[in-house]
Amino acid sequence: MAYSIDRYNGTTLTVVEDGTIDNTLDIKLIGKNYAGYGEVQNENFLHLLEHFSSPTEPPRRISGQIWYDSSVKKLKFYDSTKWRTTGGAEIGPTAPTGLTQGDFWWDTANDQLYSWSGTEFILVGPQGVSGSGTTQMKSRSVRATSGTGGALVPVIQAVVDDTTIYIISKESFVIDDAVLGNSISGFGIIKAGITLKDTNNAEGITTTATEVFHGTATNALALGGVTADDFLSILDFDFTPAITPALFNNGGFTVGGTSGAGVATLTVNITSSNPLIKSATSLLSFQTTSGSVRTPLTLSGNNILPGADSVSNIGSASFKYATIYATSFNGPATQADTLNVGGIYRSATANAVVHTVAARDNLGDLTANVFRGIATSAQYADLAEKYLADQEYEIGTVVVVGGEKEVTASSWGKRAIGAVSANPAYMMNSELEGGTYIALKGRVPVKVSGAVRKGDSLIAANDGCASVGVHHSNDVFAIALESSNDTGVKLVEAIVL
Repeated sequence: MAYSIDRYNGTTLTVVEDGTIDNTLDIKLIGKNYAGYGEVQNENFLHLLEHFSSPTEPPRRISGQIWYDSSVKKLKFYDSTKWRTTGGAEIGPTAPTGLTQGDFWWDTANDQLYSWSGTEFILVGPQGVSGSGTTQMKSRSVRATSGTGGALVPVIQAVVDDTTIYIISKESFVIDDAVLGNSISGFGIIKAGITLKDTNNAEGITTTATEVFHGTATNALALGGVTADDFLSILDFDFTPAITPALFNNGGFTVGGTSGAGVATLTVNITSSNPLIKSATSLLSFQTTSGSVRTPLTLSGNNILPGADSVSNIGSASFKYATIYATSFNGPATQADTLNVGGIYRSATANAVVHTVAARDNLGDLTANVFRGIATSAQYADLAEKYLADQEYEIGTVVVVGGEKEVTASSWGKRAIGAVSANPAYMMNSELEGGTYIALKGRVPVKVSGAVRKGDSLIAANDGCASVGVHHSNDVFAIALESSNDTGVKLVEAIVL
């Protein structure tokens, strides 16, 4: 009898037939009455005891299986997706996948330890790069000769590739180089705050050309070794040889003279601090030079004008303004998104959409639901109206009032009202659902039974056909426009009266 092998959770893993060995797992499952089962069973115990010790992973693993990876001397377990290390860290030159939050990875390429946060690897240390020296922020104590009375002073060293770039200190002091291991290359005088490498004077101002701060500072005590007090301030200056100081106040300054033409005045508005450029004349021009002088912009009274007619552009194909607002535009535009219709801006479409501007489609046609107004011509020839027919009829079928609905195919003795239209020129009652257009007036093809001559009167006949009526017939509804000797049923061009 075959053995059904179930997992601990109750699900069946495999069935082992009598006298066979099943190799579904990395241990062999022995069937009933298998000869030589002892060797197989003992090997299974051995494999379990050594946890499948091998440099390569077991090929037929199942979740919960334990494997001793002899290549890295680590015990691992299979979590249904990957082999996970039971203790320590994942080891390898590339970042592993499938980790859970808090797992470690030892980067063998750079000899660094990382922790997985759940979304990214966070470097634990060391803060160095393989092949280079130490790179880190290092906290230490330094013995001072002055400034702190020879005490140990706590500092932070910024070290890059074994070189200290700057030191952060709470106090100012001089390093005692006589104490073994106390000196720091490039540093002698440490100032409270940040001191760069090779700052070579007692004021802590000047460094070498290579050790500098890069970027913007909100304030500075000196510039190029010259203290801030020695520079000209906008609050205290004079452009003339006289010593009398000048002041930029809310009145601004004047360029080009004191009054008259050509004078420009820069003013700062007292209330809003918006800088205003004012000219003593009503014209102010802005010029550029590229081969020759150009004037792309002129301010004239209330207007913004170009320096020459039809020369300057606003924006370009590659540098466009986002939106230009104005009450009106005077001049041609290459394109527009909407059209002002009675104060409402509407877009154009080739489809019959409400509140849009009608546009021609790729065939040059206009589409709309209803046209209201006067047409000077029509493409087709007849006036038709929708009626409910008792069935679908072919074009030209003669109809009379009757049947289960409104109209039906004609028969002898009935008064025909018209024929099924092919292409009506004017369609009445168009909103009737399921209706058939019946030509009531005009030129249409009509089904005629029997020979006919142009000018013959047509009356209703059987099966939705017309036939030639005698000259005194009272039920004439159409007149033939062409002749035919065909005695059968055919379409004949006729005028519906």
